[in-house]
Amino acid sequence: MENKQHNTNKWIINCIRYAGMYVGAIIGAGYASGQETLQFFVSYGYVGIIGTLIAIVLFAWYGTMFMELGHKLHTNSHKEVFTYLCGPKIGAVFDWILVFFLFGVLSIMIAGGGASLNQYFGINLMVGRIIIAVLTVGTVILGFNSSLNALGFLSPVIVIATLAISIGTICTNFGGIADAGARMQNLEIAKATPFWWSSVFIYISYCVLPAVPALASIGNSEKDGKVIRRSGILGGSLLGVAILFMVLATLSRIVDVSAMEVPFLEVARQMSPVIGGIFAFILLFAVYTTSVPILYGFSIRFAEDGTSKFKILTLAAGCIAFAAGLVPFSKLVGTVYPLLGYLGLVIMAVGFYKTVIKRKDIKTISETDKEGVKTYETDSEKK
Repeated sequence: MENKQHNTNKWIINCIRYAGMYVGAIIGAGYASGQETLQFFVSYGYVGIIGTLIAIVLFAWYGTMFMELGHKLHTNSHKEVFTYLCGPKIGAVFDWILVFFLFGVLSIMIAGGGASLNQYFGINLMVGRIIIAVLTVGTVILGFNSSLNALGFLSPVIVIATLAISIGTICTNFGGIADAGARMQNLEIAKATPFWWSSVFIYISYCVLPAVPALASIGNSEKDGKVIRRSGILGGSLLGVAILFMVLATLSRIVDVSAMEVPFLEVARQMSPVIGGIFAFILLFAVYTTSVPILYGFSIRFAEDGTSKFKILTLAAGCIAFAAGLVPFSKLVGTVYPLLGYLGLVIMAVGFYKTVIKRKDIKTISETDKEGVKTYETDSEKK
């Protein structure tokens, strides 16, 4: 009985831990700042709320799918996942394209962190970006692995804070949601795509695609398929529900926040200057939890951790991302993310085809040849 209770507690803890890792891989400057929700959901008015409900399902589905692929393929790398889904040649192309776009995402983190420091604390934009870039590069060079536990704990804090501020805003200004439709007619808010429904798929696509390495790693580290599925559902649901409440809160304050670089920070500030200040720090944590793994993931792909090559590459990558981050935050979000999203749609469509339509053909790695090229066989072939 004691052993059964221990096993139950273990899988619950693992589910929560893996779900937190999933959330941490997605949350960043765009998510927590509210700039993403503004352009991809709020800009379409009330129909954007329907989009968030679809997002909950898609986050849970695709998060679970990539975790299961990592489990089946025994890999921590997005390269192996892409190779399995698209074949060696096309998979290699997507691999390099993703590496390129990771620079764009890192630039968004740096720009978003700088914008947050500027909007709330009045710190010069350039100085704010330098602070974020130095912290990110310094963490990766001096010891990324030692910071993993701290990064994991920050993710739930960010989601809880976002939900608390959203719910508080909705409760104190519920009438603002009812008036949002009329007020938005006189506002110019950039839309991510021409249609609300396409915006949902693009949003999920660009959010999940950079997180594939982390999701595959989770699946590869866990032997229990049930834990993997429950973790994906829990993590995806948390992300989607948080977005739903952020959209409602933003709609309730749409006139005040529509022109802000960091709209959700203004939502928090209108609740209370103290809450706004606290959320400003939380937003910086969100930037940090995303920018550090992205930079590390890029550098470790080309050099061994701790080597001189690794450190030089990390510094160079950080400098390039900083330069790209000089572009205004909202413009970066509206440019880089949709492009990454269109790329991700191909991967996610193929993933749906192979894991649902061709479900019986899901393959596992059987062996590695002398050149290090992994070969695959179906479950039926193994038998």
